[in-house]
Amino acid sequence: MTGSSRSFGVKAMSEGPTKKATHEDEFDLCSLDDLKSKGALRFEFNDPIHGRHEIGVFWDGETAYAIENYCPHEFGLLSYGPVEPGVVVCPLHAAVFDLKTGECLDKYTYDTVAYETAVREERVWVKVPGEERFIRA
Repeated sequence: MTGSSRSFGVKAMSEGPTKKATHEDEFDLCSLDDLKSKGALRFEFNDPIHGRHEIGVFWDGETAYAIENYCPHEFGLLSYGPVEPGVVVCPLHAAVFDLKTGECLDKYTYDTVAYETAVREERVWVKVPGEERFIRA
């Protein structure tokens, strides 16, 4: 995680329900079909230290990936950027991020955080240690 600070400038919010992970910090986020049809989806989580943030889940045509949804440069939503095999491109300034590692491949900005993903029974799961999923009421 070279250069990434995970400091989002957002305090933890108490409003809204949260959903705990069912298996050691793993979250069932969506169906694989839904992700395939949309290409990218975004989900809110609550980090006990840094507060709320979004994780983007991406389908590159072969694999499901999850990374922090904000570009570290100017916080562009990566889920709005084009997804190509193994990478997502920031929609604001075209920084290219490796979907597996979160590394900024063109060194335009800092790396972002990548999360472990798995597909089980046609559902996309993401491992987010120590966090809760934030679900708006």
